Amino acid sequence: MAVRIFGYACLAIISGAILATAGVLAWFIADRGLPVEVPETTVLTPAVKPGGRLCIRQRLDYLRNCSAYVDRALFDAHTHRVILPAVRYERPPQGLGERTITFTVTVPDEFGPGVGEYHAAPEYHCNPLQRHYWPITRAQNVVRFEIVPRVQ
Repeated sequence: MAVRIFGYACLAIISGAILATAGVLAWFIADRGLPVEVPETTVLTPAVKPGGRLCIRQRLDYLRNCSAYVDRALFDAHTHRVILPAVRYERPPQGLGERTITFTVTVPDEFGPGVGEYHAAPEYHCNPLQRHYWPITRAQNVVRFEIVPRVQ
């Protein structure tokens, strides 16, 4: 009789551990809400010469304390591409809530005149599953601007 009770107790502990693990994993899988909204992006310098500075202002709304990794790049109309330094943070800079950020990017000298694009591809990590296997992503921010020829 004691062996049977011991067996049932062990089975209950093992089953509980399996169900708890499955529950936590299901919670992590279902946690796919975007932690950052970008309601507005404005180009402050819509026409930039090669070698000049592109100035962009974004209004961001940080909804959750999640880490982020943002790949960034600049493109011109002549198939030139420059990879910019990535943006990383473990928690939203300045905390949760709505923030306005302004940043500048130098347009490379080799870019030709025409339409230029700034691309930002974010991925967010709000739990261990997202950090190691399946990050939250959204469509790239694509900001268009005009690259004007230099006056010689």
